[in-house]
Amino acid sequence: MADCPRRTFAEPFVRPTPPYARLTSRLSHALEHVALAGRAGSRLTSPLDFHIGRMALLRKVMALPDPRPATPRVLGVDDFPTRCGQTYSTVLTCGGTHRVVDVLPTRESGPFAGWLAAPNAIQVADRFHLWQGIGRAVETCVAAHRECLNAPTPPSKADVEASGETTAPVGPDLDGRRAQRKKARHALVHELLGRGLNTVLRYAHTARWQDTLRENRPRPTTLDPYKPYLERRFAAGCTSVTRLHRELLTANAPVTYQMVRAYIVTLRAALKNVLARCPELDAAEHVRGFGEILTNRLGTTLPAGRPHPRLELRQHRRRC
Repeated sequence: MADCPRRTFAEPFVRPTPPYARLTSRLSHALEHVALAGRAGSRLTSPLDFHIGRMALLRKVMALPDPRPATPRVLGVDDFPTRCGQTYSTVLTCGGTHRVVDVLPTRESGPFAGWLAAPNAIQVADRFHLWQGIGRAVETCVAAHRECLNAPTPPSKADVEASGETTAPVGPDLDGRRAQRKKARHALVHELLGRGLNTVLRYAHTARWQDTLRENRPRPTTLDPYKPYLERRFAAGCTSVTRLHRELLTANAPVTYQMVRAYIVTLRAALKNVLARCPELDAAEHVRGFGEILTNRLGTTLPAGRPHPRLELRQHRRRC
């Protein structure tokens, strides 16, 4: 009846509980602070007389909205494969909190530029990828000159005999002062066969004077067990004799400073011989200078007209 003054209405109770909810708002907030799911959360809520199951608590935690990240001051950008070798995406991370900000479906620059929308942003390359790039460039350059690292091998005895030069010596140089001295002594000893001295007999038992030339093998020293360690440290860039000697003394090695210095001198001489045979490998100054720039953060001191060290190594590789 339109003229009836009685009216029927329903007042919703929004503050105690939302519509169609099975939990009150107060209980929901308490469960959100638990922040645990599964059996662990169920065991924690039992002493609180909440009596909620593990699956219900799991659904409650999964229904929580993701926290909205603040605008990062430093943004990290990197690509990762979703299908290795075919499909790649871009992950954006916050440099301050180290949390993922967003994931772009591709690794092209267009979507990232549209997402960033910051024309005044400064692009900064991290040192890890710079070291990785220069390391790969050095490895590629050295691999291209692999043959230059091998020392020239002397001709074998079979090659000498096949060439028809039976009198040609194999091994030591026959034109040196030591060889000439051996030749003269051999002729003198054959004139003095009746003396019976050990030296005379040794020369007398040889048919050719070239056979008296023996290879000078180094005598074993206490440094021999530590030579592989010195070679590894020298290859890693540590060429300081004082530092290497101190490291060996720390390991209780019975070596002296003079022994370490003499062996490092031989390693330096071998490196000089390699660089003399292949000048293209003499790009260590570029790598060392670039390493100082990365370590000391001296990127602002890099001359504008100087090419990147990786580009210089690539030019060295193309010369081969």
